[in-house]
Amino acid sequence: MLQQVLCRWVLALSTLALCAALPGLAGAAPRADCDEACLRSVMDGYLHALEAHDPGRLKVAPNARFTENGVVIPLGEALWVTFSGLGSYRHDFYDPANGAVATYVTMRENGTPGYLMVRLKVAGQRLTEIETVVNRDAPASLTQPAYEPLWDQVEPKARRLTRQQLIDGALAYMRAVALEKGELAPFGESCIRLENGMVMALGPHDQPPVPLRPLAHEDDWAAAVRLSLGMGCSKQIDTGVYAFINEYDNARFPLVDVDRQIIFAVFDFRRRGTVKSVTMPNGRTYPMMPSTQWPNEVLNTEAWKFQNGKITRVEAVFLGNRTYKQGTGWPGGRKGEKRPM
Repeated sequence: MLQQVLCRWVLALSTLALCAALPGLAGAAPRADCDEACLRSVMDGYLHALEAHDPGRLKVAPNARFTENGVVIPLGEALWVTFSGLGSYRHDFYDPANGAVATYVTMRENGTPGYLMVRLKVAGQRLTEIETVVNRDAPASLTQPAYEPLWDQVEPKARRLTRQQLIDGALAYMRAVALEKGELAPFGESCIRLENGMVMALGPHDQPPVPLRPLAHEDDWAAAVRLSLGMGCSKQIDTGVYAFINEYDNARFPLVDVDRQIIFAVFDFRRRGTVKSVTMPNGRTYPMMPSTQWPNEVLNTEAWKFQNGKITRVEAVFLGNRTYKQGTGWPGGRKGEKRPM
């Protein structure tokens, strides 16, 4: 009997030693191969290589996947050929646990201003995924100031949402827009949204973080959006000013920063092409944008900042008017929802 007890005790100690030696077993915390400083350096290297038109500077895995605007192409083509240089704006997002980094930058392509999103995944000190979205011919990028320091604030642990709760919150945002129900998303009172450098939503007490562009007309969709600024994100959605979006799909969440309460996603917003106008609270009816009047979709990259469990900042770089149901160009996205039309 004593011998059996001793054997069981030795076996238990051996198992514990093995679990301690193998990361990821027995609940051991995962160790990032590339921390935040490392990821920043990796993104620096990518952008410098892009400026030099030289992808040979990069450490790329043999099976690495590269897309530009949702299309798989050889690394070194498209923007790699026409890139003129970086602008002054850069906003990075990090997820060391997943070896992931993304950035929004302003740029010029053959002299024309625009926005660029780059998402990189690092494994074994090599790039395994490179995803880019280019918003071309975007004059707003010329006046883009530095990003708001609020994004860098670390949320107190007691007020942090978990990784899954952040994902759920981002999905709730997509549902709120597609289903035209602002109450579905956990919006804060302060809620500022930037899309391709333009202010598209403000809370009642928020100030525009970038200059508001002059309105070309007083009776078009842009005028309706301007009228909605200051309502807050939830009430703005309820007006129907974004009712031309009736579906989200293919949502991926490659970066989650629990410390800063930031989540970064890539997904599709679809427009069926059947919503002609919106009647705003002032009683006036405004026509929707011409680009929403046929079936198409938006390849969207978007980041959300949560405070006290509420969405308080949103930033997006996207490409609109793509082929209906074209997708993001990457597998693994979640099946979305659509609003009956």
